[in-house]
This record gives sequence, structure tokens and C-alpha cells, in this order.
Amino acid sequence: MCFVLQGGAALSFVPVISIVGRPNVGKSSLFNRIIGKRVAVIDDMPGVTRDRNYYTASWNGLDFMLVDTGGMLPTVREAIPEAIHEQVRIAVNESDVVVLVTDGRTGPTDFDEMIAKQLKREASEKVIVAVNKAEARDVRYEADKFRSLGLGKPFSISALHGNGVADLLDEMVDLIRHKTEEIIPGSENCEDELKLAVVGRPNAGKSSLVNRLLNQNRMIVDSVPGTTRDAIDSRLVYNEKKIVLIDTAGLRKRSHIKLDLEYYSNLRAISSIERSDICLLVIDVTVGIGVQDLRILRKIFEFHKGVVVVWNKWDIMNKDHKTFDQLVADARKQYVELRFVPMVSISALTGQRVNVILNTAMEIKERMTCRVSSSEFENRIFEWTRVHPHPAIPENPVRFLGAKQVVAPFPLFRGFVTNPESIVTSYTRYLINKIYETYDFRGCPVVMDFRPIARSKRFAGNSSENKNLESTDSEEK
Repeated sequence: MCFVLQGGAALSFVPVISIVGRPNVGKSSLFNRIIGKRVAVIDDMPGVTRDRNYYTASWNGLDFMLVDTGGMLPTVREAIPEAIHEQVRIAVNESDVVVLVTDGRTGPTDFDEMIAKQLKREASEKVIVAVNKAEARDVRYEADKFRSLGLGKPFSISALHGNGVADLLDEMVDLIRHKTEEIIPGSENCEDELKLAVVGRPNAGKSSLVNRLLNQNRMIVDSVPGTTRDAIDSRLVYNEKKIVLIDTAGLRKRSHIKLDLEYYSNLRAISSIERSDICLLVIDVTVGIGVQDLRILRKIFEFHKGVVVVWNKWDIMNKDHKTFDQLVADARKQYVELRFVPMVSISALTGQRVNVILNTAMEIKERMTCRVSSSEFENRIFEWTRVHPHPAIPENPVRFLGAKQVVAPFPLFRGFVTNPESIVTSYTRYLINKIYETYDFRGCPVVMDFRPIARSKRFAGNSSENKNLESTDSEEK
């Protein structure tokens, strides 16, 4: 589970629900049915789901992370009990609700009983049994046979047709809300805390950095990549400011995620980015920036979080007084994503400049809430669009009629235009770059969106144009 601050006040509960079971019982079909999209690959061949799928879903106003796992089938070199024990243990430890999917047409099998036995031993109170492929009436009548698994009342469903899935979701949500009521009342109010997620590739020195900042060994540090398996929160006070450090597992490429444990660690790391304010992207300076670092950076901006690039292991670099400046210049020239991202060189081992990270993060936090005068910004937009107009689209011309900054936890700007759906991505990037160049939003995720302008007296004289303009008054309110 993880907690997310909403509106700077109350904690909200973001649970993880895993769908488990033996191969070919319809787990991926149920996954696709719940999220309403065909994301997981479906096939009659057992073991099709190799890479794990996860997706944010919602039911009755409650958001949760839904996980589709591979079929619990050991390889020929694995002993059946050990393989199933490990996979079930991971699902139980890393999830808040576990849905055990079975095949109603075959009845309980030895594999089902083996998985159920382990689930009962680990945490039977958060397991729901779903009897799938119960389209036929006789199969629904036989669903009670699955009570023999000892995990409570089974739910007859058809993932293919959607029968019974709503009742299953109701049960899942009820279980989640019950757990939420038990946890949230005792939670500490941390609305004033700055939440820093320490992210990066495996073995970049994230846990060593957290240890140095805390000035105590709170995390396990090892030279073997992937030691940190989950996101761990630690609190400290710096210059009378409360800070939460979230040490996460190293994020890997999906093709490199072979173990269930590593998969769930990646899921938790992404959740940690989502619930943070600022992300510290730690990079091993001896290795340099890789493709996965850029993927992490894009994920950070996708969640609209601030970011600081931290070049670690600076103590073992051959350097002079120009080395860091040259490193920053080369990185920004090579990777456009880093153009407006602050960078710091540190040594987590010696403690060199680690406090600069906290100072930089707090500065970014302040910039995230900076407001720009609406009249000034609108004038800037008109100037930028006059100097560099939007590419001509004769059938759907784009004309800027106004602009302003919108209230949000990050710098969000809105342009009021004709035909907003016609604006090309490169032009949006041009305007965002102008915002970065004009205002101090270094390290902040600047977002620019476009809406049709509201009808007003200002444009009352052009009735033909007004017919094509949609009102956004209700949205602004």
C-alpha cells in the first residue's frame, strides 16, 4: 500500500490488487475487463503473460493499482511446492488484496488447492476467490465446490462477458475501504513535509545517499544491484523543515525484470514517484546517463513532479575546476530533457555536498507554487506567437485569444485558442521552452494546455466565430 497527499491535507489510500492463479484460468481477461481496455495479451497457450502488467483502475470512487501476474506454473527445474510458495508469498506481501482466479469448468484442481493453502497461511483475510468462465448456468451452480479451498465465499464471474464482475469489484472495494478505515485514523498529519523520492537505476548509490542524509544506517547497502526491494520512508528535519526521504528500488527496463519480486519493486518505485513532491534522480557519474535514466525522468515529468539530477560518486572522478561545468553542458546539449533541470555533484560515501541537494529541492518546491501575473503572461504569449506563429492549417486555423496560469500544485499554463485539437506537439514544446527561458521554473514540470475560449462580449461582434467556440466557464470555476 502507499499513501498520497491530496490537496495538501488528508492522506488517501492507494492500494495494490493482484490477480493470481494457475495458467489459462482467465486472469488477463479479468484484468482487461476491470480496466476497460485490452492491455494484457490473451491466449489459450499457458504462460502468455510473461512481463507483468499494471494499470490504475477505479470503482465506486476508489482508485487502485491492478496487477496482472503470470500463471503460477513452475519450470521443469523447479520443485512445484517451492515455486508456488515463492510466487504466492510475493503476491501476498506486496498487495493489499489478492484475487485468486479459478476455472469453474474444471472445478478445484491440485494447483488451486496448493495456491490456496499458501494464501491461507500467509493472509487469508485479504484473499477473494473468483470462479471464472461461469457463463453457463450449470457452472454457476457448481461454484460452491470452491468453498473447499477454505478462502470464503467464491464469486462466480465471466471475465469474457462481464457477468458477476461488478459484484467482485464491490467486494474488493469493501475490503480495501475496511483496511483504509483501520489505517488512516492513526496516521500522522504530514501536510507540511517535503517528500523526496530517491530514484534511479540499480546500484547508483540511492541508499548510500539516504544513509548519509539521515546520518545513520537506516537502509541496507550492498554492492549487488537490486538490494532495496521496496520503498522505505524516513524522516528528518533540515533547517527547521520536515523532510520525508523515500528510498526506492532501482528502476529497470521491463525486459530486464525477470523475477516477480523485481517487478513489484518497480511498481513500488513508480508509486513512490507519484506520491513525492520532488524526485532526486541519482546517476553514477562513472557510468553516465543511460536510456533508463531518461525513462525515469520522463516518468517524473509525467507525474508532474520536480526533479534534481544528482551525479553521485564524484569523489572517484578525475577532475579539475571545469569538469562539472563541462559535464552539465554536455548533458544538456545531448539530452533536451535535461535542459532546465538543476544538477548537483556529490559523494554519498564522503558526504561531499549532500546538503546542497536538500537546499536545491526546497528551492524547487518554492518555485512549483510561483504565480505569474495573468496580464503579463498573456502579453508574453501574444509576443511569442507573433514572432513564431503556429504552422498554418487552412481548414482548422489556430489563433491565440488569451492565456493565463491556472491554480495547480505545479506550473500549469492555459492558452485559449481556436481549434485547440489542431495544435502540434512541437509548438507546445516551443511555448514551454519560452516559459522556462522567461521565468525561473528550473526543476519544475511546466505544463501548457489549450482550451477553446469562453464566449464573451469581447468577441460578440463575430457571431460566426462564436458558434465554433466552446465555453470553459464551468471548468475554470
